[in-house]
Amino acid sequence: MKSEKRIIPFWEKGVEWKEDTFFLKKLETKAVVEAAEIPQVVLPRYTFIFMLEGEVLTEIAGKSYLCRGGQFLMIPAQAPFSVHYYKNVVGYTGSFPLSFLRDSSYHCLTSGKPVFHTFWFDEAAFVAEIMDRIAAACARGDNGYVSRAFDLILYGLQSPAEEKAHPVVSRFMEMLFDRQQVTDTVSGYAARLDISPSYLNKLVRTQTRHSAMDWVEIARVNWAKNLLRESKLSITEVSKAVGIDDASYFTRFFRKVTGYTPSEFRKREVKKPDWL
Repeated sequence: MKSEKRIIPFWEKGVEWKEDTFFLKKLETKAVVEAAEIPQVVLPRYTFIFMLEGEVLTEIAGKSYLCRGGQFLMIPAQAPFSVHYYKNVVGYTGSFPLSFLRDSSYHCLTSGKPVFHTFWFDEAAFVAEIMDRIAAACARGDNGYVSRAFDLILYGLQSPAEEKAHPVVSRFMEMLFDRQQVTDTVSGYAARLDISPSYLNKLVRTQTRHSAMDWVEIARVNWAKNLLRESKLSITEVSKAVGIDDASYFTRFFRKVTGYTPSEFRKREVKKPDWL
């Protein structure tokens, strides 16, 4: 993987930020940055990444986390972490001390473990809007607004049941995001898990607040975006690669979710400038 540009992490010397305040930086680049350029660090504050597009591979205390569109990763204070690479990233990264928050009692802060959360499409759009507003508030020094707004995001990171993931749900997610296989239907995944589709839906909805079909759509759209951006496959070939045989239906589905047809999305990505 060849590095095209240098992304400077906010914790490096020479980057201005205050220890006792909330810090937020927008990430928007087509660059690929390798691990050697972003070495391991330990910070006395919580650090997070929120992705809209692209992917970031991070290692926290020896465990890897691949963060893609709609996903939020939060790293506890004092946890050693490194960034292995950024790739075609659009999103935000930032950090904060617990003392900055209005309420530091959220389970996502008190568990001492990394938080890796996937927001549904509408939720991700809402979080992106909050991030934009937080960035503007940071620029004008409005810490009160920042703490209130980020409180909404922390609330959204709370698990509805705060329980250990069901092994069937974990296996379903592993299969769903396995890029070596074509995205299957809910019935197909249920058959491979040797359970009924209705039971799979029940388990997934109980633990994630969304149905198995919702997650299949998330996987299809994210993988389709990746193929449209990085491959020369035709629209029909992309459609089949994400498990939809009817290219016309795929186009309608993709537009409904993203607001663009597959062709429009590909042209939009090609025209994007390289931002740091």
